[in-house]
Amino acid sequence: MAPTRAHFLQPLMVLVVLAPLTLGGCGVPNLSLTRDTPAPLIVAPLRQPVEAVPPDGMVTVREGDTIFALAARYGVPPTSIVTDNQIGPPYTVFAGQQLRITPQRTHVVGPEDTIYSISQRYAVSQYQLAEANGLDVPFELIVGQRLILPASLDFSVLDAAPDATSTAAATIPKVVQKPANAPRKRFVAPSGSGAFRWPVEGEIITEFGPAARGVHNDGVNIAANEGAVVRASARGTVAFVGREIKSFGTLVLVKHEGGIITAYAHLGDVMVREGDVIDAGQQIATVGLTGKVDTPQLHFEIRKSREPVDPRALIA
Repeated sequence: MAPTRAHFLQPLMVLVVLAPLTLGGCGVPNLSLTRDTPAPLIVAPLRQPVEAVPPDGMVTVREGDTIFALAARYGVPPTSIVTDNQIGPPYTVFAGQQLRITPQRTHVVGPEDTIYSISQRYAVSQYQLAEANGLDVPFELIVGQRLILPASLDFSVLDAAPDATSTAAATIPKVVQKPANAPRKRFVAPSGSGAFRWPVEGEIITEFGPAARGVHNDGVNIAANEGAVVRASARGTVAFVGREIKSFGTLVLVKHEGGIITAYAHLGDVMVREGDVIDAGQQIATVGLTGKVDTPQLHFEIRKSREPVDPRALIA
């Protein structure tokens, strides 16, 4: 008798039944087709959602937890859990055990610090900062207190409200979109006659606006040699330097008068620190290959009142 399709499918059906049910307590899985009840199907668990570390840094081990599961849940390296809690081989934990978790980002309160100033320095929400540390109104801080910094960044907190009395703010031009038929040069150099200039010399490889797969590019990507000089587009204050956004790699944000922020991503070496006041054309970094890019380039953005602006609208 020739084999039928069922002959080939039966062994495959057996292979998906992988639950560790035993025969006679011998520890061998019962994979027979004559068993009285069907074996349950084992489903791979979904990726564990990240949870915030409690304000006191102490967590309770749950049933089935491992050091790797705890590390994934709280966004910390497994080695830090082992070190902080002096766990030795075979590196096991048990349900109900109390463990100390040290977040990757913390800040020690200084004499002049406030919730607002810290949120500005690290580009985090004041609400999330207070929630992560169990702070209540009026959010009083103690010098030397170690604060947990939220894992997510909020660039909107860096936006400065335009000051009507500021002459510097008056020099920032209004955002006027150029006509669609205006010639668009793909090669740019760090020059310009207006308040802003291109930060690096190179070829624009991704324009502002809709990009592939329905993604909107909030800036432009400029290809350049790795190590090329990246200059400040305009005078301002360095508001953020960090690597927390994986897709952007090493990122620098500069705050300017008039509620404008410029962003420089995929950087290599960084020559400035948060709080530095820098001039237009001053070197702030070098072109790198950090973040989700395959070739050396600079992702450059200009934001006004939280809204991304096509750099070509402000740079001649």
